[in-house]
Amino acid sequence: MQHGTLGGSKTGHTLLGSFQQGKPIAWPGSQKPGYLRFWKALPSIKPLASAISVEAPPCKATRVKSTDPTGRAVAGAYGTPERGNPEPLGATINPDSGATNFALFSANATGVILCLFTEQDLVNGKVTHQLRLDRSSNRTGDIWHVALPKLDSKLLYGYVVEGPNQKNDPPASAGQAFDISNVVLDPHARAIVNGRRIFGQMGPDLDYKSKGILGYAATWPQAAAALPGAVPDFDWEGDRQLGRPMEDLVIYEAHVRGFTADPASGVNNPGTYQGLIDRLDYLQTLGITALELMPIQEFNELEYFQVAAAGGSPGRYNFWGYSTVGFFAPMSRFSAAVADPKLGAGAAAGAAINEFKTLVKECHRRGIEVILDVVFNHTAEGNENGLTLSFRGIDNRVYYMLAPGGECYNYSGCGNTFNCNHPVARQFIIDCLRYWVEECHVDGFRFDLGSIMTRAHSQWYRPDPTALYGTGDEQGDFDGAEVEGNGSGFQSSGEISSGEGGGGIDTSTTYGGNITAPFSGGAVINEDGIMTNGAGVPTGTPLTDPPLIAAISADPILAKTKLIAEAWDCDGLNQVGAFPHYGGRWSEWNGYFRDATRQFIKGTDGGWAGAFASALCGSPNIYVNEPGEQDWWGNNGGRKWKSGRGPTASINFVTAHDGFTLADLVAYNEKHNEANGEDNRDGESHNLSWNCGEEGPTNEAAVLALRRRQTRNFVAALLLSHGVPMIVMGDEYGHTKGGNNNTYCHDNSLNYFNWEQAKKDADGLLRFTRHMIGFRKAHKELRRSSYVSDNDVEWHGIVPEEPDWTETSRFLALTLRKPGANAGGVYIAFNTSHQPLMVELPRWEGRVWQPVVDTGKSAPYDILVADERLPATEVEAARAAAAMWTNEHAYPILPWSSIVLESIPAGAVAEMPDERRAELNLGGSSSSSGSSTSGKKKAGTARKLKAAKTGSGSESD
Repeated sequence: MQHGTLGGSKTGHTLLGSFQQGKPIAWPGSQKPGYLRFWKALPSIKPLASAISVEAPPCKATRVKSTDPTGRAVAGAYGTPERGNPEPLGATINPDSGATNFALFSANATGVILCLFTEQDLVNGKVTHQLRLDRSSNRTGDIWHVALPKLDSKLLYGYVVEGPNQKNDPPASAGQAFDISNVVLDPHARAIVNGRRIFGQMGPDLDYKSKGILGYAATWPQAAAALPGAVPDFDWEGDRQLGRPMEDLVIYEAHVRGFTADPASGVNNPGTYQGLIDRLDYLQTLGITALELMPIQEFNELEYFQVAAAGGSPGRYNFWGYSTVGFFAPMSRFSAAVADPKLGAGAAAGAAINEFKTLVKECHRRGIEVILDVVFNHTAEGNENGLTLSFRGIDNRVYYMLAPGGECYNYSGCGNTFNCNHPVARQFIIDCLRYWVEECHVDGFRFDLGSIMTRAHSQWYRPDPTALYGTGDEQGDFDGAEVEGNGSGFQSSGEISSGEGGGGIDTSTTYGGNITAPFSGGAVINEDGIMTNGAGVPTGTPLTDPPLIAAISADPILAKTKLIAEAWDCDGLNQVGAFPHYGGRWSEWNGYFRDATRQFIKGTDGGWAGAFASALCGSPNIYVNEPGEQDWWGNNGGRKWKSGRGPTASINFVTAHDGFTLADLVAYNEKHNEANGEDNRDGESHNLSWNCGEEGPTNEAAVLALRRRQTRNFVAALLLSHGVPMIVMGDEYGHTKGGNNNTYCHDNSLNYFNWEQAKKDADGLLRFTRHMIGFRKAHKELRRSSYVSDNDVEWHGIVPEEPDWTETSRFLALTLRKPGANAGGVYIAFNTSHQPLMVELPRWEGRVWQPVVDTGKSAPYDILVADERLPATEVEAARAAAAMWTNEHAYPILPWSSIVLESIPAGAVAEMPDERRAELNLGGSSSSSGSSTSGKKKAGTARKLKAAKTGSGSESD
């Protein structure tokens, strides 16, 4: 998600409501970060035609076949069950006994049943074996556990978790969502299976409304976790995190499936981890040093599924994946191994883990770090009326940020908000991050809507254990009888009180005068009835020292891991420049860099020259300077975090996965999202784009020439700026999505890397980008870890040292010096006006300026680097031709163009190569001779050189 998307979510819903229990919240300070909002679907949005709508049914009891009493072995499945251990959470193999240990947290559950499946039974929506855990011997504190020796590793597992549900007993059970009609996933599942092996494949065709069938629909079939024994060992061959300095990163944001799904990718397994592995050399050649993968944690691509209309819009999928089902599990349908029908479900899921590990290892071989885009702000379970897949059915009160009535807070814009700073949820997130670092060797994380992780959690009092379980042992034997519901929506394990003393808010009982009494089971509220975090802080309040962020920052396992925050959320909280960074541990997506760069490059009035100048220097105005009047967070809780970092705090980007592509940024003034099926209401309307004269595709030569210059101007601005540049997949060759700036739902060419276009590189943008990355790597003065001083940078206008900072400025130039006396440096200038300019260059003693970049030139002369398209002799000839200007300390710049010149010793000025002098009749001898064919080639080259010298080789307006 990007900053500035408050008008709607990825799924087209709008945030409504500005209340909590009908009462406004009094926020400190003169500005509010926004209101606490509950999730509601926009009433005017009608179901899509041909859409498969899946809603959670009312909680109801179901018949669950039960065959395996506690304490009894099952031949061919497992040996005699043992008590097990409360840690680690999840399913693990005891190295001493070989038994598989299962451990599940649930503070509010009254009973837990371990369910085991064969692959075929899972496909049929049936449980194969189930084992009730004894709440005395199989529970330690809030952890339910059991160990199974000799467990068949081909089996899959899940849980039925028993307890109260607010739908059946409001308000006493507010916030509770236990439902024995669902087998839920273990949150710590390392690999997830659901009967679907290929991306986009429908689930089994079953009667999902039938009482005895598990799962919701063919789009949401029953899922289960693979056992740890199904995961084979992996040989890392000594691989470790690369540990590159932040200033050396060039990040490439990519989608695993989208990168190679296009048949022209030429890989054997398109759209998979293996397919990406097969194309990593492309990224290495491009110069990428960090691959940021859009979500690869298990999600359901059929979440928004809509069949394609005949002759109309394409089918709808959850292509991007920002709706996590399993946080520890790699997306199984991104795996070539999972698609192999010869492998059993568990073995295939285990192979998927190793396929992802291989991807990481192969990236590291090429010097490329791997950063995962993780979504801890919400899950796929939706709002309080959504599905029960995992967390909701295990302990809804703990894992989600809830209001006293059980409604979900919706800071994510996607229905729910993960209760990140609750101690249990906090530890879950840290355990997850550790897993990806320790087991999968990933180098860093980008946290989607990271500001949600700074908000105060919601807290509930624990129910009275006597009321929940009674005073004796009423559990009884698990004797194989069918489990029946009790009318309250859950199977009772003893006497459960749903009235006084158990379950909800008891407003007649207070503690300390303003909060619900301990053991009431109710919400911890303040005197105004507002939900709190248990310490008097209203739920959702941005915290100056959020426990989760502090814990991640100080965790020893994560000490060398890159941490990148998308420092905003969907309720208006913007922490860019002051995200709690704990000694500089965190960097941030810098939306201000994006906006300032877009505004200045397209030539907008309003003082953007100064903002762009700061962006070029790593945005010290955001990360160091005093917060502006409009910066609510920076003037309040974030004040202490406004310093202590360098330029690498800023992840610089012009485009990202959501929003216009670079090509569309210069081709469209308005979004064109009709194909999304939401009447063009979704997506951001405030894009700061400019179509260069015509909307969309055109044959107008002047418009196309201007667009080519503008895309190069953006690439140059990004790669010449201090901070950490991020390039979006496909921008390097000019990928277009036809003006659609919210392609979350398209599994087609809109989101597929176009390998044919990249290979042809007809307008040379890919070449330009590759060499700009190389130029950045070659110049340490562009890769700083500290902000520039007056000794490092000089600002210029058309005349040296006379910059124009007025509201109407359209020109900005600067020189950056290399460290050391008379070591040289670079001159960078941007002309964003509609007029050509002749600029005077700074005079450095004993040195002259040599052109490197001129976006006003036609490719390949837009960047003077020798390669297969531009021989070294051509480079020297072009530089020699430019000497007519640089020798006079001047240089012409076309409208909407940028230049980069490099300072070199005066004695190193390029001279016209002998063969070029001969071709141009300038005297001297030709170093080569040849056939008439070579002569024709030389003549053609000479004409190019003459054009370059006279300026006619520049692109016209």
